[in-house]
Amino acid sequence: MAGPLPEKYSEELTFFQHHNQLLTAIREHSLWDPEVQNPSFIFQHCCNTIKSAFECSFVWAGDITDEQCRLSIIASSPAATPQDSSIQHYIAGLLIRKFNCDFSAFTEPLYLYLDAEEVEQFTADNHYCLAWPVAYRHRTYGFVVMHCQQKEIICELKTELISPVIDDIALALYSRDTALKLKIERDYNKEIIDTIQALMVTISPCGTIISFNRIAEKITGYTERETVGKYWVDILSDPDNRQEFQQRFSDTLKGDQPDINFKAPLLSKDGSARYINWHGSIRHNIETGKVGLVMLGIDETGNMAADQQLQMLTARWEKIFNSIQDPVLVVSRENIILDANPATCAATKKHRDEVVGKNVCDILHGGHGGGAGCPLEESIGNQKTRISETELHGFHGSYMLTVTPLFEENGEINATLLVARNLTQEEVVRAEAIRVSQLAAIGELASGVAHEINNPINTIINYAQIILDDPQDGSVDKSLGNIIDESKRIAGIVSNLLDFARCREEMVGPSDVCRIIANSLQLVAHLLKKDGITCSVTLPDSLPQLLCNEQQLQQVILNLISNARYALNSRYPKPCPEKRLEIAAGIVVQNEGSCIQITITDHGSGIADEIQDRLFDPFFSTKPKGEGTGLGLSISHGLIREHGGSIRVQSNPGKWTRFIVELPVRSD
Repeated sequence: MAGPLPEKYSEELTFFQHHNQLLTAIREHSLWDPEVQNPSFIFQHCCNTIKSAFECSFVWAGDITDEQCRLSIIASSPAATPQDSSIQHYIAGLLIRKFNCDFSAFTEPLYLYLDAEEVEQFTADNHYCLAWPVAYRHRTYGFVVMHCQQKEIICELKTELISPVIDDIALALYSRDTALKLKIERDYNKEIIDTIQALMVTISPCGTIISFNRIAEKITGYTERETVGKYWVDILSDPDNRQEFQQRFSDTLKGDQPDINFKAPLLSKDGSARYINWHGSIRHNIETGKVGLVMLGIDETGNMAADQQLQMLTARWEKIFNSIQDPVLVVSRENIILDANPATCAATKKHRDEVVGKNVCDILHGGHGGGAGCPLEESIGNQKTRISETELHGFHGSYMLTVTPLFEENGEINATLLVARNLTQEEVVRAEAIRVSQLAAIGELASGVAHEINNPINTIINYAQIILDDPQDGSVDKSLGNIIDESKRIAGIVSNLLDFARCREEMVGPSDVCRIIANSLQLVAHLLKKDGITCSVTLPDSLPQLLCNEQQLQQVILNLISNARYALNSRYPKPCPEKRLEIAAGIVVQNEGSCIQITITDHGSGIADEIQDRLFDPFFSTKPKGEGTGLGLSISHGLIREHGGSIRVQSNPGKWTRFIVELPVRSD
């Protein structure tokens, strides 16, 4: 049976036990987050280990900080007393004087003997000291000071036992600093990666995800924790394309290509589809070679939606552009035709490739006559909207040409839109609309005119019968005169109706407004009488003649009287004194000059405020279906405007309506 160990080996075994306890504490401490690890923890364990292993009276650790070389106490065993604190500062002063605050030279243990005469306040137990520098790779973390009762103990400890302890805590502190720097660098790199506005994913050679940045989390809906270790195709592609993209990945790692580029649909966690443009670069390692891919992805879902929207709008524009029945052209700043619709080709009797790319003047005007400047090119160069009537020989007719500059988003004008409306066709359509309205008015007047003719015919028959019964009667001359008067009355009514109904050229000449109003009233007199409408007319004798088309102006008056009859009959179905129509005319003076004002006022149902702005719109009518075309006021508005005048309405709903027509008085 083995005997007890020699004293030397027993002491060494005790030291190694304490040393192992220190190493265990350092290892457990290294598992903490580097930001949480505290150097004082390691120094404290060092002080405890040395004191316990060598029965030192006092062990402490410190450092000399800042430019003033002040002592910073890191740890001590046991806790320092005020007397210990005094000796700590005394020893720090010795070190400062020895190294002159340059502790890079403090690389070897330093023996200190404190003379009792110099430090009378200290006990003799603390006279023998050993100061060890704690440094690793030119980095000093502080020093450890041992206070022993006997100098021999310190000498024995110098090379055999203390050095490994000091080296271990120096290495632990260096490791902690290195881990902290790596963490800071990793966090910084992570922050940079997370701020990249693209998906960034690191993939291992076997295709599993190693890292997943914040944008990738946001777009896919998966967290990094959910994706790390998963196959990238299961996360970053839709099920229908996984095999294809996995094969691309494998071929990239096996081949010589340094990168991989492709677009792939991605099915996010919530089931929505995203479209990602991927760029993958092989991640290299000098020792091991290829180690997978770093994938950068740009989410182009919004761009694809915008492209689809743009394509839809472009297709819609082309459909509208091509369906316009009037010639439409897009012309560049250099007067070159960029686009033309089918109506343009039909008007020019040319194929599209014979129009697009050609000078606009050559197509519309047939070229520059005699080298003179082209007014159309000047209009395009002015970059202002312009509407003009012009003869376009290239279109074989007269057109209303609208020139409109097209503004870009930055305000620049790089193109101009030209719209040409065929005036010949326009006039045909306009004349037809006026004729339809005129025929509608004639139909409304027919019964009244028939009654107006029937009364004088009956009178003529009666007077003729009187003459036949007694040719020698002395009143024959009077009867014949009455027959002549009634015949003239019939002739006047028929002539008035024929004048209104006859399709004549639109001749403008001097006319009497009072006569036009009187003729209009003659045609509707029976209708007003039948409806029980009282009509009052105020026409001065001194009205000047008006340059107008009598037929068109009479059509306007008849239309306004017809609307007044409808409003009065709506409010008063039966005759009554309140069922009144008032017609007046007079001269008014405006800034532009004098004009004749005609007012037609009915005390009928009135017009609601919300529809007054729409009265002159084509096909707008307040009458029930089948009782109105909605063209009367629209045509009247157009006719008055062509005469250089205006027509407007005033109304008090439920009480009255007044239409005001103003026509300028011109001498030529």
